[in-house]
Amino acid sequence: MSDADFDWTALGDEWRAQSGAGIDVDRLREEVGKRGRALRKAVYGELSLTVATLAAIAWLMLKTAPSDAMLLVFALLIPTSIGFQAWSLWLRRRQLRDDGLDAAAMLELEIDRANTSLRYWRYGTWFGVLLILVVFAIVIGALPQEHARDVHGNTGALVGGGLGVLVSACMAWFKARRNIPRLAYLRELQEQLRDG
Repeated sequence: MSDADFDWTALGDEWRAQSGAGIDVDRLREEVGKRGRALRKAVYGELSLTVATLAAIAWLMLKTAPSDAMLLVFALLIPTSIGFQAWSLWLRRRQLRDDGLDAAAMLELEIDRANTSLRYWRYGTWFGVLLILVVFAIVIGALPQEHARDVHGNTGALVGGGLGVLVSACMAWFKARRNIPRLAYLRELQEQLRDG
């Protein structure tokens, strides 16, 4: 190898032309299936939670006096809950099935799932902030009309809502922190597949 006439350029070209390890399609299929099952469980859980929320809101509406400002809040929460759940299902409409896909389609599906997760938590958190501000505005706007009203009950509900928004913001941060590097990895695999 110490020969001065040795063609190092040809050796380098030959080495670069070797095929790499490639993408482990079986591992990718297993990961896509695992994430698909987790997504389906999450969707079923969200649907169950939405139904339970709607039942609780209906029960609270029955127990609330017609003059209470919270009745308006409860009435607005019903279409809001249904609308948010419908939006969530619409976002994920093409992500629940993952069988029979080739490597390129699986990578595209996983990239779409990661982007959707980021979008869901980002918009969901801002929607929660907007919702809690609307509830604050309704309750504060109704307070002067209700002199004998127990303000502490509303304060507890509003603090609970604020904590819910805080938990949502923390979850959005956690999901973004996990999904952004995952997106980079998936895009790198996608490039390898295109080049390979």
